[in-house]
Amino acid sequence: MRKFTLIMMLCVYSISSFAQNDPKAKEILDKMSKKYSNIPGFTATFTQTLENKMEDITDTFKGEIVVSGDKFKADVAGQLIVNNNETVWTYLRDANEVTINNYDEEAGEMNPSKIYKAYQEGYKYLYMAGEGNAQYHVIDLVPEDKDESFYKIRLKIDKKTNLLDKWTIFDRAGNIFNYEVTNFKVVNSLTAEDFVFDPSEYPDIEVLDFR
Repeated sequence: MRKFTLIMMLCVYSISSFAQNDPKAKEILDKMSKKYSNIPGFTATFTQTLENKMEDITDTFKGEIVVSGDKFKADVAGQLIVNNNETVWTYLRDANEVTINNYDEEAGEMNPSKIYKAYQEGYKYLYMAGEGNAQYHVIDLVPEDKDESFYKIRLKIDKKTNLLDKWTIFDRAGNIFNYEVTNFKVVNSLTAEDFVFDPSEYPDIEVLDFR
């Protein structure tokens, strides 16, 4: 569940009444996309809170993420996920175990490095709030595929920076995943080596290679 929610985080959704996309929402989403596209790389910390009122569940944890182009590295909840857009390594610290898989963009796993352009295909969007002195533009994204496990994502995009600061995922099982990004920093010095996991650096590690 935690790997699923992380990849969905960073991760950017089916309400049949949305017959067409909202031009105002598209304008803001396009600005957000352009902003991220012009950033060579970035680091950030984030907080995720899982709420399920029916099950009386609240779970909060923090993580860190590094992104450059289509590559990312996420450190959260005792696991390190490294994706260089070809290979995905998932390292579990407590078990000292790494699972290696080929990255499959078509498999439905959201790559957080592509969050800023996910809305461009397969989703409808509606501008909800943010006029006047409000800090955020609030936009709802809903998936065209009604078989998705989630039915809506609510984005909060900072008016001044055009960056995505907060978002909430609503799934069909009654779970609500809230995310908040802090300490966002642009980084110019990231290289391909920053997105490769080297098992040899971890003594006695168990390697499960499914490639």
